[in-house]
Amino acid sequence: MSSTRAVMAIGLAALFALVLAACGSSSSSTGSSSSSAGANGANLISTGGFQSPTTQSLTGGKRGGTLEVLDESDFEHLDPGISYFALDYEVVFATQRPLYSNKPNSVEPTPDIASGTPEVSTDNKTVTVHLKEGIHFSPPVNREVTSSDVAYAIERGANPDVANPYMLSYFKSIEGVPAAKGGPIKGIETPNKHEIVFHLTEPKGQFVAAALVLPLTAPVPKEYAEKFDKSKPSDYGNYQVATGPYMLKNNAEGKVLGIGYVPGKSATLVRNPNWNAKTDFRPAYLNEIDIKIGGSQAVIDRQVLEGKNVVQNEPPVQAAIKLAAEHYKSQLSISPGGGEHYITLNNKVGPFTNVDVRKALWAALDREALDRERGGELVANVATHFIYPTISGFEQAGGLAGPKGVDYNEHPQGDMALAEKYMKLAGYPSGKYTSEKTVQVVGSSDPPEKEDAEIVNETMKDLGFNTKLTLVEQSTMYAKYCDVPKEEIEVCPSVGWIADFADPQTVLNVTFNGKFIEATGNVNQGQVDDPKINAAMTAAEAVRGKTARAEAWGKIDDELVENAAAIPFDWEKSPRMEGSDVHGVAQLWNEGNWDYSFTSLK
Repeated sequence: MSSTRAVMAIGLAALFALVLAACGSSSSSTGSSSSSAGANGANLISTGGFQSPTTQSLTGGKRGGTLEVLDESDFEHLDPGISYFALDYEVVFATQRPLYSNKPNSVEPTPDIASGTPEVSTDNKTVTVHLKEGIHFSPPVNREVTSSDVAYAIERGANPDVANPYMLSYFKSIEGVPAAKGGPIKGIETPNKHEIVFHLTEPKGQFVAAALVLPLTAPVPKEYAEKFDKSKPSDYGNYQVATGPYMLKNNAEGKVLGIGYVPGKSATLVRNPNWNAKTDFRPAYLNEIDIKIGGSQAVIDRQVLEGKNVVQNEPPVQAAIKLAAEHYKSQLSISPGGGEHYITLNNKVGPFTNVDVRKALWAALDREALDRERGGELVANVATHFIYPTISGFEQAGGLAGPKGVDYNEHPQGDMALAEKYMKLAGYPSGKYTSEKTVQVVGSSDPPEKEDAEIVNETMKDLGFNTKLTLVEQSTMYAKYCDVPKEEIEVCPSVGWIADFADPQTVLNVTFNGKFIEATGNVNQGQVDDPKINAAMTAAEAVRGKTARAEAWGKIDDELVENAAAIPFDWEKSPRMEGSDVHGVAQLWNEGNWDYSFTSLK
């Protein structure tokens, strides 16, 4: 997602609003050679000999103690029905239990409040999930969770006062969802208190089942929350109850605001007294998590490296990564599969409507230089296509090397002679762009995106383009320029994406399918609208079976590379740091943030 979720580190999933935040930088030190495996047998992605989610132990932690967390940024939404930001997820997935969740070292869903895997009908149009018994809401609700609570949680996502950001992206095929406004949804049935059934209008059951890992499916008690959902916007996040091992500290009425969460200042997680460990795969070692909000990231990084029972959940500054790599190696965690960055080129208007001009810029770019600005090999691999490591379909799309026979993709240091060949094919005999029209380049003013944008701009000048480079704050870059088609921005060099869950459709579809181009909030920034690719994506949406889906979307990735729809340059490996007395366990699926339910103190 390029929307809110990705925002924090990639610039989600919107995002990620998904997903849309600036990516973490890091040091140029590569450390000793070591690797951690991506999911699904993906190529090994080096983590420089540092700990990663794939090497950190999930068991044997010491029980008890208080973990201190230092976050520069505040949360966006702690209501599970709205939450769509990587930093929000650190709290949401410690306090809430969706139908399915990811263990920290995996992108494969594990039954959470569900008792087993989802049952998808042979026609791929019905999904049935059975719930565990014995899961209870925290005070003041206290009662057992039922399937009706899951139904209400999803229904409230369509309530304009809640306005879940991804409901239509992933649950639109549930009968009644497109017209839903927060009331009962025809396609959601609860035959008994421990069974929920989703009836679809399209054969997309497997994809809907995969989306049940999102926090929107965490149960919400209607009799308690309904009054808060009538506020504009909903006030439930400030009075929420929990199902996870932890809860935001509250009072007898359930109020969290000003108690367990003080906006801009702090959040406090305490044990949920109604949590039943026998129903959960999380060990929940810690007694309490105290989150302090605010301050300079550089200062926070130093406090963490020199501290004991403390961690940070935002990308460290480059100097801190270098310091940690050289002097605090045991306190640095590197998580592969943190997302990707690419340069969007306007496929609809301007010079990049010509595919050979797009290939020329791809060939000319020094993608290794772009990645060096992010910290080099320790925290980034040069991207050669769009499905990134840990996502199903990565190998089918060419793995680390990328698809074969694509000459403009074979020179990560840049090849100006090859670029000039493509400019000549595009109709420029000199090998240079000769139009006097000024090309608009809009990037982020935040490092390292700023430096990446400047490299792209200079490369374009070398190819003969007259450019106007505009650098603005990251959220402004998306909201005012790159996500608004009518602005007709030709190049956005600071775009990032992170998947909402490990299905390749979540990486390629909304970002490159012409049917998802929107007037505002458009995450297909290049306005890619190729009929052949659109048709292939529509067909792949209904493909069943993990291997078959990986192959189908891997071929679509090949077509996007062949079409030079955008220019990928970075597969991120997210760095995070911990104090000397912390046994941290990071989340492979969530940009390497620490998982409070598995982390412990030494």
